[in-house]
Amino acid sequence: MARVALGERGKWRSEMHQNVLLVGLMGISGATLSVPAFAEGDIGLMVSGSQMLTTKVSEEGLALGSERVFSGAFSLISGTWYTDEPGLQIASGTLQPGSSLGMYFTRSLRQWNGSNFDLVSGGRLSATFGPASNSIWTPLTDLNTASVIFPVAGSGGMHDHPDWVLENFDPGSDAFFFLAEARFSSNQGGLSDSLPFYIVFGLNADESEVEAMEGWVRANLVPAPSGASLLIGMSIVSSRRRRRIRSTLGQVRT
Repeated sequence: MARVALGERGKWRSEMHQNVLLVGLMGISGATLSVPAFAEGDIGLMVSGSQMLTTKVSEEGLALGSERVFSGAFSLISGTWYTDEPGLQIASGTLQPGSSLGMYFTRSLRQWNGSNFDLVSGGRLSATFGPASNSIWTPLTDLNTASVIFPVAGSGGMHDHPDWVLENFDPGSDAFFFLAEARFSSNQGGLSDSLPFYIVFGLNADESEVEAMEGWVRANLVPAPSGASLLIGMSIVSSRRRRRIRSTLGQVRT
C-alpha cells in the first residue's frame, strides 16, 4: 500500500453527535467511564531508574502527567485510512543521544464490539517512520512484533509523528473504534521495556466519542498506577503548576 506523506495529517474536529457514544457506554453494565480533561496529546516518556514510563504531552510540549492510554482518528486520504496522531514527544535529556527507541505491537488489533474490545479486527494497523522498510503491523495473534525504530536526537529527546494506517478494512459510513497495544524498547544500556500502553483509534467518529473510548480503556484495562509512576505523575503536574504560576507572576509584573 502506498504511504501517505507526513504533511497530510488526518484531522478530526467534527462537532456532530457529541454525546451518542458516551450515553451508550454509560448504559453498559459494570463499565466505568472517566473522560479526561486532556484527551489529545502525544506519547511522552520518562525514565525512573531503569524503567521507561509513558506520559502524555500536549502538541505544544506541555507535560500532562503519567499516562498509558492515547488516541488518534483516521481520515480517508487518497483512498487510505490514515493519521499521524498520536506522535512521540520526548523531552531533551531523557534518553542517550544517538541511541534508538523501538516500538513494537504486543497484541492483535482489537475492535469495539459494543461492549468491550475483545473482538479481533479483520483489519490490521501499520506504523511507519521514514522509509517503508521501517514499518510494523499488528500481529494476527497475540505475539510481539518487530520494532519500528525512532532515532534519538542529539538533545536526548525527539518529536516525531509516525504514519498510522488502517489496512484491509472497509467501514462504509459507520463509526468504528480500534485498540492497539504496544511497548517501547531501547538499545540504551540498562533500560527495561516500558509497560504496555494503549492507543484508541476512531474512524468516522468525533472527538467526544474517542474520548469516551479512552476513558473506558483507562477504567477497564489499565491497572492502577504503581507508587513510582504515581509519584512521577504528581511531580509532572506540580512542575506544570509552578511554570504556570511563574508565567502569571511575570505577566502581572509587566
